[in-house]
Amino acid sequence: MLRKLMLSAGLALALATPAFAADASHAAMAGMNHATVGGDGSGEVKAVDAAKRSVTIAHGPIASLQWPGMTMPFAVAKDVDLAAAKPGAKVDFTVEKQADGSFQIVRLAPAK
Repeated sequence: MLRKLMLSAGLALALATPAFAADASHAAMAGMNHATVGGDGSGEVKAVDAAKRSVTIAHGPIASLQWPGMTMPFAVAKDVDLAAAKPGAKVDFTVEKQADGSFQIVRLAPAK
C-alpha cells in the first residue's frame, strides 16, 4: 500500500512539474525585453566589397555588445546606402544580430 501511495505521489509530481515549469517560464518571459540585440559604433572603413555588400571597419568599443575595439568585416543590409563606405572614411553605424548569429550593419553614415 505504501509503495502504491509513493508511486502515485511521484507520478502526480512528475506530471505537474512540466506544467509548472512552462507557466514559470512564460511568466519570466513576459517581463523580458525582446528588443533586437545590437549596438551603435563608430570607426574607419578599411575595405569595401560592394558586390558582396560587405565592409571592413576598424571600430572602437561597442558597449551594448561588450565588444572591445577591433577590425572586422560586416555584412551590410540591402537597404543601407554604401555611399559613405569608402576606405579611410570615418563612419557611424548600427549593427544587429541576425538569426544565424552573425552581425549585420543596418545603418551606416558619415561620422558626425
